Amino acid sequence: MSLEELYLDNTTDMAIRIDEVVSGSLTSSMVDDVLFILKKCGSRALVTHSIHCVCAVLGQLNDLLANKFKGALAARLAGGPSKLLSAAPALLGVGDAAGLAADGSAGAGSSSIEHATAINNIDIAAEYIQKLRQELEGYSERLFTSVADQDRLRSVLVDMTKTAADFRAMCNMALEAVADGLLPKLRPILDEVGTTSYQLSDTDYSGGELGTGWVSRLAAGLQLQLNWLQPLLTAASWETLTLLLLNKLITRLEVLLGRKVFSQLGGLQLDRDMRSLVAAAGELTTHPVRDKFARLTQMAIVLSLESVEEFLDYWGDDTGHITWRLTPAEVRGILAQRADFSRDTIAALPL
Repeated sequence: MSLEELYLDNTTDMAIRIDEVVSGSLTSSMVDDVLFILKKCGSRALVTHSIHCVCAVLGQLNDLLANKFKGALAARLAGGPSKLLSAAPALLGVGDAAGLAADGSAGAGSSSIEHATAINNIDIAAEYIQKLRQELEGYSERLFTSVADQDRLRSVLVDMTKTAADFRAMCNMALEAVADGLLPKLRPILDEVGTTSYQLSDTDYSGGELGTGWVSRLAAGLQLQLNWLQPLLTAASWETLTLLLLNKLITRLEVLLGRKVFSQLGGLQLDRDMRSLVAAAGELTTHPVRDKFARLTQMAIVLSLESVEEFLDYWGDDTGHITWRLTPAEVRGILAQRADFSRDTIAALPL
């Protein structure tokens, strides 16, 4: 056992030391190398048909993954997302959607590629570790048929499942930091949202320009900030990043729109804007996004009502067609954003 443990430790060290980015690959060499070594050693232990040997080797496999390998991957993230975002395209202005960037692309430098590769390594490693655990468990159950042996093996392999989850959490934290860095790049458009009036006249509403302007620019800005990252990240990491950025954007929009005063036509315009924004966001990802915008779309419904009492037609278990994400206190607060609604009537509404 001591020779096998020494082999595991030394070969893992070597794989990490000679790590390099493979041309045409989104990951570096040590991910495939380390997981290949660990799978080979795990399979070799199973051939011994010794439950003591198998449990000892599998325990060391997990220890190497959870400590040495995880530490090596985390070290590649040093410097934070600024290395990746140094290549992000800049908004050239908010005058028109087509003028958001010179060419809609950004040249990714070596530091950007390096950080993207570090994120991809963790994403793929989390997936590989889970697969390794499943393969080893399948082999083990065929070799060791006694309940006691299988329980002992599962107690060792469950640690590998936790390790895979730790890798996934580390990947998500890295992507969260990237999303935090991307949101300020949309600030010029969000500032425009903050200054847009929703107290509309008939002429304003029929023209439809006051709301749809910022929506089209925001959709173009989102596409700009995400599309240049797509060829640098794994499909799973890019999808996760897109959803994280949408979550942060939606939270910011809730705050900005929650400060405004609305007319009924303004509420109808907001409903129009939210439909356009949901459609644009849906084109960015394969995941459903309508549910993420539920609070904003429900806010638009409340603000477009003809009267305070009309809200009761939508509220309650017997209405059946809306699952409300807004609390009664939030509904009252949104109704109070309508300049023409009586505060006394809102307070008396039986919610």
